[in-house]
Amino acid sequence: MRYNNNFKNSKLYIWLSSVGIGTVTTIACLMLFAFVMTGIDVSEGTVSTFGSVSVCVGSYFFSFLVGKKRRKDGILVGLVCGTIAFVILVVLNLLFLKNPFTSSFFSKLSMIIICSIIGGIIGVNSKIRI
Repeated sequence: MRYNNNFKNSKLYIWLSSVGIGTVTTIACLMLFAFVMTGIDVSEGTVSTFGSVSVCVGSYFFSFLVGKKRRKDGILVGLVCGTIAFVILVVLNLLFLKNPFTSSFFSKLSMIIICSIIGGIIGVNSKIRI
């Protein structure tokens, strides 16, 4: 087997592309939920729930893809991916809301970490070819 040392096969590329795909997935979920909410009247709690579900779906796909490419350490991959996704969320909240540490801080952290760990485990054990 020949070792190919180009950027597309590097660990950095795997992580960056997976972050990008996770972000696109999160944005797609947010857009879908926004479209659904245009037709109905929803409470502020429902909007927050839709946002949390979108971030969890994005972090799942982020860790799934990294786990799929690495093929080992699914729990560790999920934990690292969840931490990265949560840090990105905190930075965005800090930029736009000026206060990332709301009452739902620990619940969002735990949801993102759990979804990411599940994605990492499923990605490592998945038989789907990418």
